[in-house]
Formats: sequence, structure tokens, C-alpha cells
Amino acid sequence: MENDRLIVVHRHLYGEDAAAKTQAANEVAKKFGISDEALSQVEQFKDALTYHKAWDLPFFGYVNEDGEGFAYVPDYAIADDKWDAHKAFRDLPLDVQTAFAIRMLFTHRDVDRYGARMFLHYDRGFTVQHDSL
Repeated sequence: MENDRLIVVHRHLYGEDAAAKTQAANEVAKKFGISDEALSQVEQFKDALTYHKAWDLPFFGYVNEDGEGFAYVPDYAIADDKWDAHKAFRDLPLDVQTAFAIRMLFTHRDVDRYGARMFLHYDRGFTVQHDSL
């Protein structure tokens, strides 16, 4: 039986420019019924992460516990200006959360990919696989 909640990430995209990665992620998101409006809100959340200098924070809530694996620690995503990136993420509509996580699967940053994978698996029931190159 085919898994209708399967996302396959093509690793060659990690080295592509932002536009190519965004296009690929948006195609995947639309396959799951994500609207253009939700994709627009993803851009707004990305802008908020940039504004608050929060890109290095675990905005999905998952952190790597010193080689022990990932744990859900929602209060680790507080920016220097006291903005809570995880709370802001959780306050997004569900489809925007899902679209943002799909977008982060295609980023060049391992930490964002792992957090997105954990979120999509545990919070949305998706299976994420990577192609074999």
C-alpha cells in the first residue's frame, strides 16, 4: 500500500540556490493540499525569524541533547529580544506549520532538517525519506 503521507527529499537540492529549494518544497507542500496563502505566510514567518535573529534557535522545539538524540524542549527557542520562536511557530495555522516544516526539509542546515523531520513525523504523521543520490 502506498504511503500517502510520504515525503521524499532529493538531497542534491541542498546545494541548489534558495529559489530552487523553495520551488521544490512548495511543490511538495501543494501535493498535500497546502494553499498559496499558507505558503505566503511561511515567508512571513521566515522574515520574523530573520528580524528576531532566531534562525539558530530550535524553533520546532526539538534539540540535540549532546549526542543522546533529539528531545522536545520547547523553551529553548527564546531570542535575545525575548521573542519565543517556538511559540510563534506553534501560533501559526496548522497548514502554515506543515508548509514551513516541509520548506525546512530542503535547507542546507542539518539542524533545521532534523527539527522539521521530527515535527512532521511526531506532529503530522508524515514519513520523510531521502533519495539515495
